[in-house]
Amino acid sequence: MQTSHYSEKYQLRGYLVQPKKVVEIREVAVHARNVLGISGASFSPLRLLDELSVNFAVEYEIVEDDDFELWLGGVEASCNPATRTIYLTLDTYQKLGRGDPRAKFTVIHELGHLILGHNQMLHRERGAREAKRYEDSEWQADQFAAEFLMPLEIIKSNNINTVVGIQQVFGVSKPAAERRVKQLSAKDLI
Repeated sequence: MQTSHYSEKYQLRGYLVQPKKVVEIREVAVHARNVLGISGASFSPLRLLDELSVNFAVEYEIVEDDDFELWLGGVEASCNPATRTIYLTLDTYQKLGRGDPRAKFTVIHELGHLILGHNQMLHRERGAREAKRYEDSEWQADQFAAEFLMPLEIIKSNNINTVVGIQQVFGVSKPAAERRVKQLSAKDLI
């Protein structure tokens, strides 16, 4: 007997946060793009980091890859909402400078944690309960990055409905484009 992935227990990747629906995250991402003056499909992530630092008190710090490995166990980037700081490995920062699609997604994912107001909630709960996808900080940040980098409005207005089309227009990786097309097709949005 096959079960759908929705009926299986969700494996929390991050930490529990206030639940947010896709449409809510989309609205936040669209608003963020508007505030940052990003209207088209492409932008410079390095310039964006500098603008965030100068105009919005969001700092970024480049950390040696070996230091990051010891500090956070092999992640490419991290953020500290309390200090409004995004940490990037030197490798990720260099890839970002070369236009690497994964590095771009990584930076916007970390920005998503900040903009969505993710702060780890440490508390005791009575009894264990299953986490839902929309309560996972990592799922929400991934969704934010998808909405920010591949806005539905641009996809619809340009009739982009293929993985290759998404990759070419938005400069994202094939896996990110595949997830976006699959999600939007499932909801009949493209």
